[in-house]
Amino acid sequence: MSRRATALAAAVLSGAGVWLVWWFFVTTAAGQEVDEIAFEGSRIGRWRLMDSARDLLDVVSVPFLMVVVLVGMVVAGLRRQWWLAVAVVVVVAASNVTTQVLKNTLERPDMNLSEATVNSLPSGHATVAGSVAAVAILVTAPRWRWVTALLGATYAGATGVSTMVGGWHRASDVVAAILVVGAWTFLTLAVLGPAATPLELGPARRARLAAVGSAAPASDADGAGTADTAGTAAGGAEPHLSRDGFVEADEESAPAALRATRTTEHLFGGAALFALLLALLSVLVTNWLGGDSRTELVVAYAGAAVGVGAVTALTFLAVLRLSTPRVWH
Repeated sequence: MSRRATALAAAVLSGAGVWLVWWFFVTTAAGQEVDEIAFEGSRIGRWRLMDSARDLLDVVSVPFLMVVVLVGMVVAGLRRQWWLAVAVVVVVAASNVTTQVLKNTLERPDMNLSEATVNSLPSGHATVAGSVAAVAILVTAPRWRWVTALLGATYAGATGVSTMVGGWHRASDVVAAILVVGAWTFLTLAVLGPAATPLELGPARRARLAAVGSAAPASDADGAGTADTAGTAAGGAEPHLSRDGFVEADEESAPAALRATRTTEHLFGGAALFALLLALLSVLVTNWLGGDSRTELVVAYAGAAVGVGAVTALTFLAVLRLSTPRVWH
């Protein structure tokens, strides 16, 4: 499957995820009860964490978002990646507008399970943080994109959990916000394709590397040395172009930055899977036991926070993987 098709599938799944989160945690009694118990659990220790949470939440503002967009467009312009500048605007604007539309359109039925009667899904603060992290990944130089993904996912997840600490949002609100950002990021990558990343090779370089790759076997057959060719300069590996116009690498010839990217992806994947299992276990336990004791409230709240981390890790794993071709340098 091509990167465009994979990105489109990820966008559809993210959009479906937003609807599923809203349907279960907002429109069903079981979902509202679990979400509300976790929300009540967030009151525990709030006085200890609120100062740090407020400092993080205070960063989110319209001027902050405008600065991020401007910086992203400038970076894209310096790289002469004009489609990347478009991607920055689309991801940030579409994600945040979608969140506001959904928040004011979706209904929250009153089931006498909480004091809340107005829908708060998705979280605006988490959407801002997630969209900032997403565009930061896209505009970062490929060799350092794995670092940006780690920092961005941490920032987005911490902002989302901070809204829970402050009692501003439930976990479902944060999860939906991250999925909204993911949907628009993946859709942008599906439409713009490799042009949305700073790693695209120009026509001349593609032709030159393709010529080197096709000439390398002939040189070997003639007995001529290939040590001076670009195809064997790194461990004797031969370059070859992917369908997206990028030079791919095998495990032996992959540069350190690419190996670091793969390691980061494995870290995201492992952490997300483990956290997702814990979150699902917490939902089951909470639904079974209820939230009558302090311990049960803590379990529900911890599970909700871990669930936010799981969805954030999975989303940014996909963003990193789809926006970073396996290139050969």
